[in-house]
Amino acid sequence: MSTLDLSGCHPVFVRQIDCLQNKDIDGLMETYHREAVVVRFQGILDGFEEIRDTFGRYMDIQAKYERLLEYTHSEDTIFMRAVMSVRGERELGFGAYVLRDGLIWRQVAGIEGGMRDWFTQGGPAGHAQEQPGASGGHR
Repeated sequence: MSTLDLSGCHPVFVRQIDCLQNKDIDGLMETYHREAVVVRFQGILDGFEEIRDTFGRYMDIQAKYERLLEYTHSEDTIFMRAVMSVRGERELGFGAYVLRDGLIWRQVAGIEGGMRDWFTQGGPAGHAQEQPGASGGHR
């Protein structure tokens, strides 16, 4: 596996990836605004506690960013696509972040592959549940 190159990336993104790679949930939560919302096909994480709980479990499944495929950012918006490994399996992750007060205020995140199923039911035993006529969840 090659070294993940984050040169030129927004400092908040660099900090978030560093915390995820090193299983630092406290540091990760320092990158989120107190009013943060994360939107995913598996459901919406509304607020600090839901984000902390989900990403805390995420850290337990040996997820690592391997390589950024595409990345761009402005002063307050980040957009990316990356190759990840989860328990040795390759996944494709993508996301957009909107910052407020220098912290992640809104995040849209998606993962293609088996990890998506894990997130749907909140753990490794779960499987994605297809909704008739829909390809994702909403509130």
